[in-house]
Amino acid sequence: MMSEQAQHGVQAAAVPRPERATPASLYTDLAMAREEIQELKRERDALKRRLQLALGAEIDNAAQPERVQRVQDLEGRTQALTRDLAEARAQATRLTEQQQESDETIASLRLALRKAMRTVP
Repeated sequence: MMSEQAQHGVQAAAVPRPERATPASLYTDLAMAREEIQELKRERDALKRRLQLALGAEIDNAAQPERVQRVQDLEGRTQALTRDLAEARAQATRLTEQQQESDETIASLRLALRKAMRTVP
C-alpha cells in the first residue's frame, strides 16, 4: 500500500530533528527578538502619533465654530480699541495745543504785568 503523499506525487518533508540549542544560536535568536521588539515599538509609536494627530484634528473640527466666534469677537474688540486709541491721540493732540496756547497766554500776561509794575511809581 502506497502512502497518500506518494500517490499524489508529494515528497515527504524532512522532519526536523530536535537539536540542542547552541549559545551562538541562542544569541542570534535573542538579537532577532530584540530587533523585532524595536521594530514593533517603532510601529507602535508611529500608530500612536497618527492617532494623536487624528484625535487632534477631530477636536479641532469640533471646536472650530467656537474659535471662529472667538476670533470675530477679538477682531471687533480690536477695532473698538483702535478707534478708542485714535480718539485718545486726537484728544492728547488737542490738549497739547491748548497747553501751548495757555503757556503763551501766561507768558504774555506776565510780560504785561511786569510792564504795568514798572509804570506804577
